[in-house]
Amino acid sequence: MKTFRMKTAAAPLALLLALGLASCGRGEADAEKTTADAGHEEPGHKEGEKEGGDAGHAEEGDEEEGGEHAGEENGERVTIPAASAEASGIKVSAAGPGAIQERLNLTGRIMLQPAARAEVHAPYPGPVRVVSRNIGDTVRRGETLARVESAESLQVYSITTPISGIVLERQTNIGDVTSDEPLFVVGDLSKLQAELNVVTRDIGRVAPGQSVTITGLDGATRIDARIATVLPTADAHSQTLLARAPLTIAANSPLRPGMAVRGSVVLTERNAPVAVVTDAVQTLEGKSVVFVRVAADTYEARPVTLGRTGAASVEITSGLAAGETYVSENAFLVKAEIGKGSASHDH
Repeated sequence: MKTFRMKTAAAPLALLLALGLASCGRGEADAEKTTADAGHEEPGHKEGEKEGGDAGHAEEGDEEEGGEHAGEENGERVTIPAASAEASGIKVSAAGPGAIQERLNLTGRIMLQPAARAEVHAPYPGPVRVVSRNIGDTVRRGETLARVESAESLQVYSITTPISGIVLERQTNIGDVTSDEPLFVVGDLSKLQAELNVVTRDIGRVAPGQSVTITGLDGATRIDARIATVLPTADAHSQTLLARAPLTIAANSPLRPGMAVRGSVVLTERNAPVAVVTDAVQTLEGKSVVFVRVAADTYEARPVTLGRTGAASVEITSGLAAGETYVSENAFLVKAEIGKGSASHDH
């Protein structure tokens, strides 16, 4: 019985021993599996690195695409079909040398030239017997305007016009007795002059020989002329000096004596190697730009550096070369198209 009990007691001990060995075997197997798994993780990391590299390339691609879009958002170029540009009045010119003019703007009136106005008097006093012309009539030099009976000789003599023109005033009727006052005033409307007011601060800047552009208040009538004289005394009413510019007027010209006009006097004129018209220069994103046509229907906003500025043209010191084609009329329409493109990218 004792022996049985020992065997019986030894059985649990053997079982514990067997379980311990099995446990050790499983631990070693797990360790080996873990090591094997660890060895297989490196390719996984490489794949991860590859994916990361692809992601990096994707980011670079995004950056490149973002760069392209950024260029478009800047609105540096815009496409306008040639037919649309023509219909919109967009016109181009070649950049090249030009004159930069400093101008002075004056106001004034149209008057008859002194030799184009004649007051017609009766040389001998007496009653007026015949009046043959009226205000507005066109007369020729030597044509009879009236007939007067001399109070001394009682003979009737003719009153004739010394110049050709239009009867501007009539100050007599049949039966009137002549005096020192003129009977008629005749004016030649083809010989006019602009009398421009020169204020005190501009005295000395305006001189005979300078070019001047006379413009009617309607803005449509423009005549080029030259300053002939600057009167040395001031006008009593305006307290300004009068600069006179004779005008050659066409028969159908709308300018008439007494009309108000503007005069743009050229004070200085200098030549620039590259110049564009003033309206061609636009402001885009805070920079001065000129729209250059780089293809048949493609326009580029070219940043430029401005030099001297005149009334009609601007000097370009950098950014535009002579011979390049730029938008010279309605450049603001090209700017508007670029603005539309920028707005669409923002959305």
